[in-house]
Amino acid sequence: MKNKMDSISQFLIAGEFQYRVYDLGRKLTLLPNSLFQHIEDQIVLYPYPFQQKAWLALLFWSKTDDTEPTIWFLQFPIDELGYLKQASRDAFLQELLIHVGTNLQAQQSGSQMQDSLKESAFAFKPRQDRLAIFHAFATVELKQPPSQYYQQTREYLQGNIGYEQWQFLGLQGIADVIARLDIDNNEQLLSQALPQLPATPLISFTENLEHNEISNELSLVLQQQLQQALDAEQINSLLIAALIRAISSSKNQLTRQQVIKQLLETDAVKEIEVIAALAGRAWQDITHNELLPDFMQALAYQQQDAFNVILSDIMGIPNLREPILKTLRNPDRSNLLSKRIGSFLDGVFI
Repeated sequence: MKNKMDSISQFLIAGEFQYRVYDLGRKLTLLPNSLFQHIEDQIVLYPYPFQQKAWLALLFWSKTDDTEPTIWFLQFPIDELGYLKQASRDAFLQELLIHVGTNLQAQQSGSQMQDSLKESAFAFKPRQDRLAIFHAFATVELKQPPSQYYQQTREYLQGNIGYEQWQFLGLQGIADVIARLDIDNNEQLLSQALPQLPATPLISFTENLEHNEISNELSLVLQQQLQQALDAEQINSLLIAALIRAISSSKNQLTRQQVIKQLLETDAVKEIEVIAALAGRAWQDITHNELLPDFMQALAYQQQDAFNVILSDIMGIPNLREPILKTLRNPDRSNLLSKRIGSFLDGVFI
């Protein structure tokens, strides 16, 4: 391995590792190796910034032996233009090379090697639900079996033990099913089971569905569940947000946008969980010309701090800044939206 590495990609290639890079900020999204190299070289903007950062999961393993794969969870800031900050990446590389050198010396002297880079300032620990879905997709990538909870979760979805008996369900079993929608008839199983589920397990399954592309059939089931939630006497904003997150991964763009249009015409969109789900998971649809003005009006119903945070976040996504600015400049915007924009501009130069 060369003494100097200019990128994480070079380090992994020089080490003759197989590797996969995922974004964990919005949804679990694979970043092809060539794309990640271009991101590191600032050839392309970082595609999925969240809170002005890149939240990365790196999975890599030896090409030549059967040692356990290594996983790094790393976060790097995104600059004002939307590129990965190379200075932060370079600081991590320096840490990495020191770590490798220390371990080589320990190996040669027979001392104990350091276990990981967990003390790095660039490392982070994902939430438990993100860890579960990442590990589920990692086992698929590595052609490893799912966890022991996979079959239990499938039995629950089949109704064999009663849909009210959901307390034993674990995050990993749910994630394993979602990561394997295309095998064991899991997508059909979910389509049949979801209308029968109580709110708590329904939320757990639908929140996980945001990480995998779903069929038209399953999208229709979710759409029907969303309509029922909107028609309920008491709004369950967490359930509505979870359903929106799942529908955001539908293969059918028209269905996604129809659902969002319908939602934007209801009072449910004033709930912070719902508007955050739209901004965080359906960003590719809310900026559609027919939807963006209504989304911005819905966002204006939030308190100023929430308005500022969400608007700053989505404006950092590549290709969204200009359409959002165009909408903000619309002279026909409401007085409330104008007020929110004015306060936003007082604190942020755009």
